[in-house]
Amino acid sequence: MDADWQKVRILGHLPVVVSGRGPSELPEYFADRVRWRFASFDDAVADMAETYTIALAQFGAANPRARARPNMILMAGWSEERGRPECWVMDSGSEAAGPQQIMNICAPASPELMGCLRDMGLTGGMASFDPLGDGLRIMRAQRDLRFPHPVSGEMQPAVGGFCQHTVITAQGISTRIVERWPEAQAFKCDRRSR
Repeated sequence: MDADWQKVRILGHLPVVVSGRGPSELPEYFADRVRWRFASFDDAVADMAETYTIALAQFGAANPRARARPNMILMAGWSEERGRPECWVMDSGSEAAGPQQIMNICAPASPELMGCLRDMGLTGGMASFDPLGDGLRIMRAQRDLRFPHPVSGEMQPAVGGFCQHTVITAQGISTRIVERWPEAQAFKCDRRSR
């Protein structure tokens, strides 16, 4: 694993982080534009659709044979206008809808994963959600899901490498690695135990 690669790109001059799903370079193009273009998280949110479109164009120019879709860019930060942390997403599957605010979501809508979460007792929503304990349990359940590699067809985990916890407040951003996974290690979602 490259020590410089992070799942979350921290924008030092703003209380903002950027992450994504899909090509690893796409969130970096997006983050670079936000770094030099905006003076606040709220300004970045207001221009998120245009920033996403430009990041896609930059990715395409730098990688003419690569396909940028499907992808998702997630931007989280502290809204000075609303006095709270917020998370916004641009998704290639619903790009026409523009940026969407994420509220009270703690896991993707995979039926298999949702079954594992129910079996773990994670049904109370965000009010009872503990990011470190429950979040790590979710990441372990996601790690157990396997998908065929697009080229080799070999079954691979949905999650790999490490689990990172990031906290955003009005005062700043902190992030840490809460667990690392060697590639050969697999976690099991055992529906018989809680």
